[in-house]
Amino acid sequence: MADAESSTSTRRRLGLLGGVGLCAVLLLLPPPDGMSLAAWRTTAVAALMAVWWVSEAIDLTVTAFVPLFLFPVLDILPADEVSSAYAGQIVFLFFGAFFLALATEQWGLHRRVALWILSRIGGSPRVLILGFFGTTALLSMWMSNTAATVVMLPIALAILSHVDARGYDTSRGFGTALILGMAYSASIGGVSTPVGTPPNAVFLGAFENLFPDGPSIGFLYWMLFGLPTAALMLVCAWLYLVFGVFRVPTSGWQEDRGFLTEQLRALGPMSRPERRVLILFSLTAVLWMFREDLPLGPLTIPGWVHVFPVPDNIKDSTLAMFMATLLFVIPTGEGTGRCLLDRSVFERMPWGILVLLGGSLALARGVGSSGLAVWVGDQLGFLQDLPPFGAIFSVCALLVGLTEVTSNTATTTLMMPILAASAGAMHIDPLLLMIPATFAASFAFMLPTATAPNAIVFASRRVSLPQMFWTGLGLNVIGVLILPVLLYLIGVPVFAISLSGQPGWAP
Repeated sequence: MADAESSTSTRRRLGLLGGVGLCAVLLLLPPPDGMSLAAWRTTAVAALMAVWWVSEAIDLTVTAFVPLFLFPVLDILPADEVSSAYAGQIVFLFFGAFFLALATEQWGLHRRVALWILSRIGGSPRVLILGFFGTTALLSMWMSNTAATVVMLPIALAILSHVDARGYDTSRGFGTALILGMAYSASIGGVSTPVGTPPNAVFLGAFENLFPDGPSIGFLYWMLFGLPTAALMLVCAWLYLVFGVFRVPTSGWQEDRGFLTEQLRALGPMSRPERRVLILFSLTAVLWMFREDLPLGPLTIPGWVHVFPVPDNIKDSTLAMFMATLLFVIPTGEGTGRCLLDRSVFERMPWGILVLLGGSLALARGVGSSGLAVWVGDQLGFLQDLPPFGAIFSVCALLVGLTEVTSNTATTTLMMPILAASAGAMHIDPLLLMIPATFAASFAFMLPTATAPNAIVFASRRVSLPQMFWTGLGLNVIGVLILPVLLYLIGVPVFAISLSGQPGWAP
């Protein structure tokens, strides 16, 4: 333990000094031919942030502060412009979504929903694992994958203890598949919605900054691609775990629904605050999905934003913050004078994620405005010879590998401008590279350091590092193979991606 702590401390010190040194050296050197001074300075800032993020020299959130002072000082962006990125509408979309998620946690609605679903599944070990997959993914669609894992892990451990007490050995097979599958499904479920995981927001913000004339990617259109992708990946992961790696038996024990029903009954009847939060949560999800027009062949269902004078002014973040405000206005209905949320919720708000998102959007804005993205695109002209499908496959493999050793949010932040420039060099639609890369950033399953769910289940001591590594490696390969195919089959028509060259909105 002491050796590990010493190694981590040394890595952080080297990363801290190395990042500063690399940035200083780049600033002292003249820019390469064809690159503007602002673009070269942006490169130095990006290098500093990349080294600090990868080495974890300081907290990831603190690294996100760097553009706030270096961009104005180095004349990359003025202070008011760079700071506005930290308050972009994508950041407030997550802000409002966090309030909704925290309300479900405060009143125990998330645990009730999980137990309600599982108590109606019951059945054999394989079916129960599938139930955990679906339930965890469902929660992760609307709250952080960390919170979803924290909710589901105690339920899983209680089931394993209950089964162990009945004389069934869960140390292999069923128990390992259940615990690992829960972590995997928490990460997979997050790709279903724009608010499911921070890399989704990073992509949306970077795309908006880099291509202001590009198409708007609304909540419903994201889900039209994200839901099938997550569903197929969940099914593949379940088949892979229960039939391929661990061969979970169908007999030997039969977990009746009684235990889960007792756990649900112990929560008591649904309280008034739970009902009200459930109504608000469901209403928000429906309004998010039907904000924009929905074309169904010759028929188009108009979005509800058209009841307002200027529909384009209404974004998903507008609805998110309106519903968040209602949580502070609507009373619990218990006669206590309390509302569904009060000021104490701000102590539980994951501010770090919001700042990290802001920093990523600021970096993307600097890369775009300084001309760095254009210069990188010019240098990547050789990519024109690569077939688009091969490039997509390579990008997915690269993102999965990078995310295993660093934050998926940080990785996505650094890669979005590079992928946008690469698409320009290849004369293809930027969405062909940026969308699968965003999804791939959530499909890292090998190491505890890859995602928070992996770290949480590893800490339960129910999974060994070799088990997580080799099982996750196979699932990584499955994800890399699935994403390019689904992009062509589903993503191209959903996002109107051009396959005949670079679209007009992407100069």
